[in-house]
Amino acid sequence: MLQLLICSDLHTFIQNIPPALDRIDRVDAILIAGDLEAEQDELLDLAGGIPVYAVAGNNDYYLNTEYPEELLIDIKSTAGSSPYIENVRELRYSDQPEKYARLPSILRRQPFDKISAARWGEHRPNTVSHRILITHGKEYGVPDLQLLTSRAVLWGANLVIYGHTHRFADTTVRGGNLRLINPGCLMGDPHDTVRTYAKYEICSFAVLRLGFDNEISLQHLYV
Repeated sequence: MLQLLICSDLHTFIQNIPPALDRIDRVDAILIAGDLEAEQDELLDLAGGIPVYAVAGNNDYYLNTEYPEELLIDIKSTAGSSPYIENVRELRYSDQPEKYARLPSILRRQPFDKISAARWGEHRPNTVSHRILITHGKEYGVPDLQLLTSRAVLWGANLVIYGHTHRFADTTVRGGNLRLINPGCLMGDPHDTVRTYAKYEICSFAVLRLGFDNEISLQHLYV
């Protein structure tokens, strides 16, 4: 089983990462969907050697660290072995698969779901059981998921980790073939018994488990 800690919108509260790790028996990697407001070296120190995959949010523009705008993570699994991270790619919001970029501009202005994904999007190889798109989400107008869904389809992702709204959400679309997860907001005082502030959830994260038979399970937790 591959076990991933997913979080977003730390907003300088990176000290909440160790208590989140303490809630889980094992973490293979940490995925962060932006608005960290913290430098990468600070983040890696707190992760204690666990791989960290983080993207930039709209509040990370002033950092010295240049987080990528988006990440594509391919998970590979073979019979009898635990899934593992095979490949990680950095994307810019403007990036497009090669075939899609060759489409006439009049077609590229349409929502991608109305174009043949099989013909123009990037295929996920059969050996890749899960492809995770990590992005902050503001650029796609979340909590509305239409544009974010189109972006995931464009790159052949079947899992999306996003943030920005500070609210936990777990949504399945396209007949169950695409799952979009917002882990909430890993900020605030974890010793405060109040778990919400106004409409925002405080110190919220999630554990994403990918099993031997490609099954997915998700647990929503608070620090």
